[in-house]
Amino acid sequence: MSLLKVQNVSKSFGSLKVTNDLSFELKRGEAIGILGPNGAGKTTLFNLISGDITPDSGEILFNDKSILALSSSDRCVAGFGRTYQIPQPFEGMSVFENVLVGAVYGNNYSEKEAEELALYVLEQTGLIDKAEALAGTLSLLERKRLELAKALSTQPKVLLLDEIAGGLTEQEVFELIELIKDIRKAGVSIIWIEHIVHALLSVVDRLIAINFGELLIEGTPEDVMNSSEVKEVYMGIE
Repeated sequence: MSLLKVQNVSKSFGSLKVTNDLSFELKRGEAIGILGPNGAGKTTLFNLISGDITPDSGEILFNDKSILALSSSDRCVAGFGRTYQIPQPFEGMSVFENVLVGAVYGNNYSEKEAEELALYVLEQTGLIDKAEALAGTLSLLERKRLELAKALSTQPKVLLLDEIAGGLTEQEVFELIELIKDIRKAGVSIIWIEHIVHALLSVVDRLIAINFGELLIEGTPEDVMNSSEVKEVYMGIE
């Protein structure tokens, strides 16, 4: 059964059409990867799903109900968590306080319940030893983990990952992959935008390639990566 449906969604900024009649579905427990060159409309797609921007046309359904009228904060409470390509911690707050914000505002929890959830998520993401450190002092990998922890603290049903592996070393990417696999095992459905293709291939069930805001091809990772469309548009191979 589909958890999320994006149906014929289009979005333009002035004369520039960044998403054009795009449709796909995300099943419960599934992880899908989004491929595409820079400027293909990948992050705009996430902005449309998370409610940061509104489509010009089309529909977005969550549990078969439209979410277009919901604000980004309401979508967070409904079950959407998101990371951003550039980590955006509250640098003057501790790591624990950063995660506590999500635990409080993403759930109808008491203070004690929110604190317990924040500690659990810090343990889950390998940041428990950094709980009292200021977020502004973290390394890049730690910032990426904190970005993920903030998203997980809202207890999402759908997790949107925007190039979370970018800028990391190979070892750090491997550590991140293992963490995301654990998140999948917990039942969270994932949509992952990533340029580090081997990371995607280690996690996702299905790949979707887009270009100029349009669906190029979707299918199994093997079929998509071997397709002439992806080789030509994404890899520059004719």
